[in-house]
Amino acid sequence: MENEYVLMVIMVTFIIGISATEMFKHYLKARQLGVGTTDDSHIKDKVTQLSLQNQALIERVQVLEKIVTEPEYELKQQISALK
Repeated sequence: MENEYVLMVIMVTFIIGISATEMFKHYLKARQLGVGTTDDSHIKDKVTQLSLQNQALIERVQVLEKIVTEPEYELKQQISALK
């Protein structure tokens, strides 16, 4: 009977220890990213940078779509297929 209590205490301690370790990992990761700080300029800069990058990628995709849908491109593909 006493062995069961010891085993239960060990299991509960193990579970609490793992949970605390995972919470601490998440805390360190959030702290490294700057989440929850009063200085949000880092996050705003990152969002602005990603927005600009997204816009540039959208423009590149539009150019590629235009190239692929041109009749000349289609003709070149057909000629290449004949070779």
